[in-house]
Amino acid sequence: KAIEIDPRDGRAYLGLSKVAERRRDFAYARDCLTAGIANSITPPLEGPDGTLIQTDKFGNPFLLQALGWLEERMGHLAEAESLYISAAKSRPSHAAAWVALAQLRTRKLRQGANAGRICFQTAERELKATGQKPSSHVYTAWAALEYKNAGDVRRSRELFKAALQVDPKCSAAWLQLGVMEAAKENWDTAEECFETVLKFDQRNSRVIQAYAIMESKRPDGDSRRAIDLFERALKTNPRDAGVLQAYALYVAKLGDVDSARGLLRRGTEVNKRDPAVWQAWGVLETRDGYAEDARDIFQQGIWACAQLSGGQSGGWRCARLWQAWGVLEAREGEHAAARRCFSRALDADNRNVAAVTAWTLMEEDMGNHRDARLIFERALKQFSSSSDAKMALWRNYEVMEERAGDMKAAQSVYQRAMRESMTSLNENASERSIEDKLPPPPAMKQVLTSSQEVEVVRWQSRADTTMDGEVWMNNGAIEGRVPPSLMKKKQKKAREAKNDAES
Repeated sequence: KAIEIDPRDGRAYLGLSKVAERRRDFAYARDCLTAGIANSITPPLEGPDGTLIQTDKFGNPFLLQALGWLEERMGHLAEAESLYISAAKSRPSHAAAWVALAQLRTRKLRQGANAGRICFQTAERELKATGQKPSSHVYTAWAALEYKNAGDVRRSRELFKAALQVDPKCSAAWLQLGVMEAAKENWDTAEECFETVLKFDQRNSRVIQAYAIMESKRPDGDSRRAIDLFERALKTNPRDAGVLQAYALYVAKLGDVDSARGLLRRGTEVNKRDPAVWQAWGVLETRDGYAEDARDIFQQGIWACAQLSGGQSGGWRCARLWQAWGVLEAREGEHAAARRCFSRALDADNRNVAAVTAWTLMEEDMGNHRDARLIFERALKQFSSSSDAKMALWRNYEVMEERAGDMKAAQSVYQRAMRESMTSLNENASERSIEDKLPPPPAMKQVLTSSQEVEVVRWQSRADTTMDGEVWMNNGAIEGRVPPSLMKKKQKKAREAKNDAES
């Protein structure tokens, strides 16, 4: 009805696609968004005073981003990346498109932290250029990248602080800051973050879950309090499979495997398409010695989580289940079955580092070093040079050669990794924007008036070069600035020497 009233309003197409997506009619959801992109028109972006700031160039950026998210959910990562780029090009200040592009490239395409950092920096710059308020969403996602991918805790704290300055009630920023502080064992700071969120967002089950996990890891933590927090999270959202999984793992750690099994079974019932719950349940049965039950759980999980376009392997979401199943078969001595599982895992996600590592470890234990090398070499071609995941693979490859006693091969692997890393650094340096260059030197009058130094002789290059600078010459020698007291001493000595020569 809304589309009939105003076919150019993109919100109706977006809402219709969300309804279709919830009933898993992805084809119809795609058709809705495609029609919306073709027909809808977004009003130009205006400033507070009504002046025109920016107009969209290639279509509705909100619908382009929504279509990109739909393609990403279906496992079409290349199409999703292209749509995110189109959304960002259509409206460069559309922060959500830059965040989605950065997360896709770093999390699923396994590109390095710099790939995501460039997206966030561009979003920040474009928002500033159009006079818009900074986005807490951008700063929060950027902070998570710096911590998880680059390991820069200091920079991550700065970005979380920036996000909270923009929006003091940003639950995502408080949550992720608390998780980071808990990982660094700053327990009181983490607790303060979680308590702050719960003052204005009391029904946030993910915050309560993170609070419970922190309490379970705390050296002086109270297990009763952790369980109460898990129960509180479930009371807030009984259908949160993530809470059920975390609760089950904690209960299993306390030794109550039957209760953990029941919680995981409940998690698969409330959200049967969550692969993490199926994986946790299968691993629990593997460790408890029930291999047949674990196989059945992994198979049911793959059937439930398979994507429509995932092929025989089920798509990207099933990769972790195939990998865990492969580890089970390797542990049971069924090496042929393990190879099939690892192969399916890499077919579903050819950048799955866990599958590559587990497969090469199995081949190494069997003495098949040649096959392990081939697996490493094939996997390394799938990653970009600056990827952290690729550096981890290089390191595992080197350690395997060291364990085999082939130090020459280990050194060769190390040298290849360093060459690739240096090449990547050089490429990133060459792409650095002009804004990163040093600012021009201050005016000479400003320098002289702000210090007690005087200029002797100045030479400034007018050549077309990036090495512009100023040099002082004194009797053929290059100097800095000479203090007045030293100049007087030199002039006095020169006069005395002249008088002695005349006499």
